[in-house]
Amino acid sequence: MTTDAVLHAYHILFDYLLRKAEADRLIPAIGELTGLMLDASLAQLGACPAEIRDQCVRNVAFFAVAKSLLGESVSGIPSAARDLADEEIALIEAHQGFEESPIFGVTEDYSQYVPRGHYTRSEALKTYFRAMMWYGRIPFYLYKQTPGVKEPDVEHTRQAIMITLALNGRAFELWKLVYDPTVFFVGETDDLSIYDYRGLVREVFGETVTLADLNDDGRIVAFIEKAAKLRSPKIESTLVYEGQPYDITKGFRFMGQRFIPDSYMFQNLVHDKVYGRMFPAGLDVMAVLGSKRAYDILDGMGETKFPDYQKQFDLLEAEFAALEADTWAQNLYWGWLYCLLALLNKKGDGYPAFMKSEAWADKELDTALGSWAELRHDTILYAKQSYTRKTSMPLEKDTRGYVEPNPELYGRLAALAQMTYDGLKARGLLIGEFDPKLSGLHDLLLRLKAIAEKELSGTPLDGDDYRYIKNIGETLEYLTTFAPETAGAISNEADAKMAVIADVHTDSNSEQVLEVAVGNPLHLFVIVPVDGVLTLTQGAAFSYYEFRHPMSDRLTDEAWQSLLESGRAPGQPAWTKSFVG
Repeated sequence: MTTDAVLHAYHILFDYLLRKAEADRLIPAIGELTGLMLDASLAQLGACPAEIRDQCVRNVAFFAVAKSLLGESVSGIPSAARDLADEEIALIEAHQGFEESPIFGVTEDYSQYVPRGHYTRSEALKTYFRAMMWYGRIPFYLYKQTPGVKEPDVEHTRQAIMITLALNGRAFELWKLVYDPTVFFVGETDDLSIYDYRGLVREVFGETVTLADLNDDGRIVAFIEKAAKLRSPKIESTLVYEGQPYDITKGFRFMGQRFIPDSYMFQNLVHDKVYGRMFPAGLDVMAVLGSKRAYDILDGMGETKFPDYQKQFDLLEAEFAALEADTWAQNLYWGWLYCLLALLNKKGDGYPAFMKSEAWADKELDTALGSWAELRHDTILYAKQSYTRKTSMPLEKDTRGYVEPNPELYGRLAALAQMTYDGLKARGLLIGEFDPKLSGLHDLLLRLKAIAEKELSGTPLDGDDYRYIKNIGETLEYLTTFAPETAGAISNEADAKMAVIADVHTDSNSEQVLEVAVGNPLHLFVIVPVDGVLTLTQGAAFSYYEFRHPMSDRLTDEAWQSLLESGRAPGQPAWTKSFVG
């Protein structure tokens, strides 16, 4: 008998118990609840002020989608709501990935609506899966999701308040009939729910609330300000861009997916919490929960070398090590993970010799991860999945950059940039966009100086440093490109290329000039130490040219660029062969 066998037996019992509860109680309840909420939303539509009619229509469409996903016919709804619902259902059935939601105008991952886990076993389970995934994932955000801004989302919040008002009486009893048992199986929602919004609605609008009261953007914003002080989600289960605030996905979900500790671990061990790490590993979970062997394997795989991984890991390890017994006993999901902790400890005196070997430690890791995979399979509908934040450019596994460590050059050039700024400003010549560009160059150079000093002193760079290095290309592009009103009359196509040339001396005897030029940039490859590991890095370098040319044909930038493009340009000086291949 092995521990694997009994863990697998528990998985089968757990999964069948959940299926039976769904088939006998949850599926009928969610069907009746959806019908009641659609009727209530239609009633609100009939009574709402014209100014907020659009949000009422969208709520009707929201529940019409759920009813259709449950396999029931939908009738008696306005054509505008039906059109929105039909578009939404088409995206769900196509399940191709990230698309903009027709009803909500935000990005949704429609690949999540493919029935998985035990939900492929019957049509009833398939339809329940799609409807509950819809209820679990679709957000009513407090803030608009536009990158770079944090603006109250009045429309989404108004819709959530309408749903809160409609969810009462029999509908609320049915909602609890679905929610409460699944809390026991998996856990509480990670997002704000009816329990959070009910109290806030009374606080902001009073005990009696009419739809006319909701036609007041000022009071909706006041509601948002209060809701913003409530807990933030700990797991991001949608498309979020790097750099966006960590509470940007805060908001209401009708039957939100549940907080699970392993998704929380994953969220904190991938980009942009751990720069450049696009995927977590199951071993992360076991390492955080105390398996030294799991950590050693991750270390050998190079996973722990990502910037900020160790910092994030240490925080998680300390957090979970400090948990009390009642936390592990709060629901079946946590309890299952607690059982797996017994597989992660190194076996000492009193255990058979075979259980003290590294091979057995690996076998126990395999057992723990296998059982964990069954847990995630069984709870795939309810457990909130973690997502890696979207980065502005594709990142390979290890994209940590390196700054050429010449702090003296960066310091002197920063001083020159400041001198340029001050001198032009004093003379009234610091025109338009040159002000922020010169300031930006000065700040860039000081940051490069600080990073270079760290590199020379052996001080490890942190995640902020690596993120800064990653974005230097974009920063330089901003600093060296100009708006049409600035560049229009003083530039041409030649300015789009790096190659420039100047004649610097004339020999009256040979009637030739000395031309010095910069050609196309070279690709510079250098092996440098990155976090103590020798790493091949790539950067750009000047290509310098120096040659004699007839004075009767002093070269322009355009002519020089043409020579380079045609392959007729002279070669670089012989002494550059020491580093130019």
